[in-house]
Amino acid sequence: METTVAPAAEPLAPDSLPRHPAAAAYESGLVAIFADLAELFGNPKSYGQIYGLLFASEEPLSIEDIGKRLEISQGSVSQGLRQLEAFGAVVREKSNGIRHARYRARLEMKLLISGFLRERAIPRLESTEGRVKELRAALGAKDPALDPGFARTARHRLGRLAQWHRSARTLLPIARRILGGS
Repeated sequence: METTVAPAAEPLAPDSLPRHPAAAAYESGLVAIFADLAELFGNPKSYGQIYGLLFASEEPLSIEDIGKRLEISQGSVSQGLRQLEAFGAVVREKSNGIRHARYRARLEMKLLISGFLRERAIPRLESTEGRVKELRAALGAKDPALDPGFARTARHRLGRLAQWHRSARTLLPIARRILGGS
């Protein structure tokens, strides 16, 4: 008996293709690995899940594809993709004939690290530098009620912390340049 298959009006979306169990395990494994790494660096787990899925995918995926595959809202996917784009971890692709943008992972580790430094580490460093200065100023004022031993130790430790900030301010921009970041 011969069967004929009618051509589909549109190609199947990547999430509707039948997948081999090994391919599904590969994808879910990468999603889990990158979710753990995202949390390690203080990012939402969903950022890592999105990146992991795109890292595993041979083809770029739309917001809808990502949301369905990961079972997370399109709002969460959209927010995650915006941050991942800011990090330089994903790129948006628009093709003729395709209505929605699709996203693919950038596979170069140096871009991820450089983006993380630019978007998270350097701004956080700048923020904490101001707080260290405020603490040093507060301890610099002569207060007879303040234990002199405590004040001496606190000033010494804040001086060390300020030194760490100066070192980091010198090293982080160098690291970004080495990694190819702007």
